[in-house]
Amino acid sequence: MKRRDWKNLPTDLVMDIADRLLTFDVAEYLRFRAACKPWRDCTDNPRAGDGMDARFRPRDWIVLYRCGHPSGRTLVNVATGARANVDFPELATKHQLGTADGLLVLLHEGGNDVSVLNPLTGALIRFPPLTVDPADHPSCLLTLWPRVDPRGITGAGIDDSTSPCTLLLCLRPGAYPIVCAKPGDENWVYGRVAQQGIAHMVSLVQSPVTLRGRCYFTTVSGRIMSLDLSSGSPWPLMKFLLDEDPPVTAQTTSFLVRSRGRMLMVRYMFGNNLMRGGGYNETEIFMWRGRQCRVEVFEVDMARRRLVPQSGVGNDHAAFLAGAGSVMVSTKKFPKIAANSVYLNYYLQQLGHFRAYRFQDRTTTQPRARKGRNGELDLCACHWELEDYLIRNVANSYFA
Repeated sequence: MKRRDWKNLPTDLVMDIADRLLTFDVAEYLRFRAACKPWRDCTDNPRAGDGMDARFRPRDWIVLYRCGHPSGRTLVNVATGARANVDFPELATKHQLGTADGLLVLLHEGGNDVSVLNPLTGALIRFPPLTVDPADHPSCLLTLWPRVDPRGITGAGIDDSTSPCTLLLCLRPGAYPIVCAKPGDENWVYGRVAQQGIAHMVSLVQSPVTLRGRCYFTTVSGRIMSLDLSSGSPWPLMKFLLDEDPPVTAQTTSFLVRSRGRMLMVRYMFGNNLMRGGGYNETEIFMWRGRQCRVEVFEVDMARRRLVPQSGVGNDHAAFLAGAGSVMVSTKKFPKIAANSVYLNYYLQQLGHFRAYRFQDRTTTQPRARKGRNGELDLCACHWELEDYLIRNVANSYFA
């Protein structure tokens, strides 16, 4: 039998195979390139240029902590179930602020320098220190060189409508809820609400999602917004996406979650006025500790600028919800997680809310405490089920 010369496959064939693997998972693309030098020579290097190429972001991968390894992490693909143990020396001197489109957002310990790390390719991109121009700061008269407090960062996203791409950070409620910068910028810039007279209504935005090159976020009531980075304004402008925002008839918290190339909104409402004031009937609500509650899901139709009601998050998926960013998990690959369900994060459960809601039978599950070795919740995933780990840490934006 004639031996095949695998390393000298036709260039077009190698490129076609690489493109197909990249469509499936960037990790498979990296393994393909690692096989031999000729294949690397005729395929794109994920670390070339500024290292921020959107094709090579590990969107379905989450990063889990490991016991006894300050810089060690376990990567888990929530769509395929693949796992990999890796070591990031950069984490020995940097604190993880969160994730943005699969990339780790890092802050140098003892300073305010920001960088972004691709956990699969190893590309490290530097952003400006967490400072803004004094003229752009709401309290500029009180300080000579304002600094964004990293403790106030509640989420992160990437917007590819600029070159290089822009990193957006969501902040705790205040004068400006968004700050952004590009690699090479001198300072960060606050985003302003484009529509005058309603800035007080969007003092908090959350749940950032990057989809098709744009970053979207929502208010707790469900008003979806994006940042216009191409306008002639001296500041980035926050603009509403929908022609008609969803009604608010009770206490509401809303989350965006990416799911198989589309964006969903999940809204959790609770109070005592859902049937009378909200117009829902008994089959559309459930009771939890004496309160009327409802969980509803919409697909965000961006072309028509509207929300399309859904019957759940999908028969083979579950969504873990948090303001820092939500995670959609394949229940086929992780069968211990309930299918077509939403899981609230640990902080909402501590405030008296349920653990999970199942759309199929409209049932809820009770919260359960999970203590670490010292009586506190342990951040390490080595001894945790994935469900418990996600509930505890998704609110801290540790995931993709």
